[in-house]
Amino acid sequence: MWGLITVRRGHSTARYLRLYSNSMKVKVAVKQGVLVGQRQQLPSGLQYESYLGVPYAQPPVGELRFRSPLPLESFPQPELDCSKEGNVSHQRDPFTLEVVGSENCLFLNIYVPKSKSEKPLPVMVWIHGGGFWFGNGNRDYHFPAQLMQEEVIVVTLNYRLGALGFLSLPEAGIYGNAGLKDQRLALQWLHDNIANFNGDPQNVTLFGESAGGASVHLHTYAAHANKLFHKAIMQSGTANMEWVFQENASFKARRLGELLQGKNIENDSKLLEFLQSEAATPLAMLAKTLDVLTPEERRRQLPLAFKPVIEDPSSPDSFITTPILDLMHEKERLGGMPLLMGYNSGEGIAMIVPAKRKLELYNEDLARMVPRNLVPKSEAPEALQAAEDMRQFYFNGQDVTVENLVDIFTDFYFNIDAQHAAEIHANCQRSSPLYFYRFDYVGGRNLYKNLFQANDLRGASHGDELFYLFQMAEDDTKLEPADAEMSQRLCHMWANFAKHGKPLDSWTPVQRQKRSANGELEPFQLDYLQIDREIKMQRNPDAERIDFWRSMYKRYRSKCYAELRAKL
Repeated sequence: MWGLITVRRGHSTARYLRLYSNSMKVKVAVKQGVLVGQRQQLPSGLQYESYLGVPYAQPPVGELRFRSPLPLESFPQPELDCSKEGNVSHQRDPFTLEVVGSENCLFLNIYVPKSKSEKPLPVMVWIHGGGFWFGNGNRDYHFPAQLMQEEVIVVTLNYRLGALGFLSLPEAGIYGNAGLKDQRLALQWLHDNIANFNGDPQNVTLFGESAGGASVHLHTYAAHANKLFHKAIMQSGTANMEWVFQENASFKARRLGELLQGKNIENDSKLLEFLQSEAATPLAMLAKTLDVLTPEERRRQLPLAFKPVIEDPSSPDSFITTPILDLMHEKERLGGMPLLMGYNSGEGIAMIVPAKRKLELYNEDLARMVPRNLVPKSEAPEALQAAEDMRQFYFNGQDVTVENLVDIFTDFYFNIDAQHAAEIHANCQRSSPLYFYRFDYVGGRNLYKNLFQANDLRGASHGDELFYLFQMAEDDTKLEPADAEMSQRLCHMWANFAKHGKPLDSWTPVQRQKRSANGELEPFQLDYLQIDREIKMQRNPDAERIDFWRSMYKRYRSKCYAELRAKL
């Protein structure tokens, strides 16, 4: 998520070819022309068709840089070769630390299992994570071998990242959220064309992880919800999490221009002209991205400079113009859309590598981990007191330790706001069923936990569930039986949700809060599925820690807390 991984991949690309023998060309006509894909066979014997590197928009270059994507009316040639993936968005690969990708990155990949059924297949559209800064939807990490076994069409996509996707300068007509609008246009392309692949345009599930999960959550509150997609899965990311929205967006745009030009450009139109010129290369923008962060953002370990924004109402094709918490509290806003949401038990493991190098800073300044929606100003006396309360709870009043710092990271970045989102949803979107989970499985495919050499720490790291949903296309190693079973079960539940709106018959949705005989709201109870070697329904994940945070919000934000309860 954060772009802080510095380990290198050790996979051999030679092994990549073993999955794709005996391929033959296949063609599908779409509105823009003819796609030439490949029919191939998985080791299991399942035949499928793949159409890789399908352009869904005009290349967002030149004067189109930073702007909303424009539809592609026709392909550059009558028959488009779709045997290879398209470019990823320009970025620094977090594993190799090499700069990769291109501005011309608006491509999607379509995987179609050859089903025995003649009925149109459900469609699952994946939005990758990476903090809106890195990542891609390509098959080196997102090959849906097991999901295709469930007879669903899987689509992955690339969208613009960093400044290219999320720079906002409304004073010059750049309203922001271009990366989200890329995703929206990809959904429109699929709505128009997926029936030609035997996909059902009226049964589309949007799913994503981390920044991808937060993106999915934002889509559910947008105008195209229930039109371009009909179900949503948010893994380790909801739109109300502290790291999702950009602050001081115009300042960051102007600061980027100043860093690149070497001087301040006061006129916004001149600034945009410079930022769209050949002098402001993607490489130069990438090199200066971290330098636009404020000291407070650096202190809070939130190194994500360009992210979604609340758009100016004058935006001609806005994605979001209202604060997300206001949207979440609108009664029945989602129109009955089924949702699946959850988090991993050890999310914070992914942030612990850089933190280990500066434990003393956390020990001296634990106030950096006080949520902004608890105490808005981290230099306030209340923030210092809240930090002392956290020290007493997590560390028994002693010095910071790695294991319990993982718990703080898990709660601060993910857990508190995920459970808050579930509570708001259950009370405000009563016609929209919500299924909540906690992923706690640790096996041979917990790639991030292994990369971080964190097997001594409890829980599943941020991103670990991905390698049970998807296969790394380079990896043809045989799964251990327990890992294979987890992959099958997880993919079956996700595909079942895509097909029917319910992942398992035994998985009960979250219930809204009840009122006592005197009309008072009773404490919220969060029913969830514990996903581990044993899969079972439980209540109130990480209850002791969440109870602590509930007490903190009552103490420090009593007025806001009362207002929140009144809305319920």
